[in-house]
Amino acid sequence: MIEADARTLDEMVAELNREAAKHRSERDMYNQKAQVLADKRNALQDKARKLVAEANLVKQRRDDFNLSAREAKEKREEWNDKVAMMRERGGLGDIGEAKAQSQNYHQKVVKYSNSGQLAHEKMLRLREEADALRAEAQVCHGQFLDCKKAADLEHDRYIQAIRRIERLRDELPE
Repeated sequence: MIEADARTLDEMVAELNREAAKHRSERDMYNQKAQVLADKRNALQDKARKLVAEANLVKQRRDDFNLSAREAKEKREEWNDKVAMMRERGGLGDIGEAKAQSQNYHQKVVKYSNSGQLAHEKMLRLREEADALRAEAQVCHGQFLDCKKAADLEHDRYIQAIRRIERLRDELPE
């Protein structure tokens, strides 16, 4: 009878050890998946930060182009005003030179405006790409949290199985 009880007890302990090993293995698998997801999330966030930094540099260039365009517009308007004043005075002064200067500044306005627009479009593309990466990182983070919860649950189950083994052993007569 005692031998039968001992075998039954050994079988129970063996079963609990298999259960504990299964939960430990599941826990470790979830922790490994969580680490992969954390690494992916961190890489995506890092890439997004770099894109935002690049977008900020492009924004500064765009702002510089826009400032240059405004300054060129002011100069163009000054030369246009000179042309108008020369006409009012009956053509006194070099209208041809004034028109040439106005045209020169107009070409600068167009050049700076186009460059500013291209920089603006690039900045928007970089920020949209960064937003997409951050959204993908957020999905990874959600999956990371799910894996950590699952790992914690498996760890709790593992601990429960180990405690049942300990209780069984504690109940044995010495």
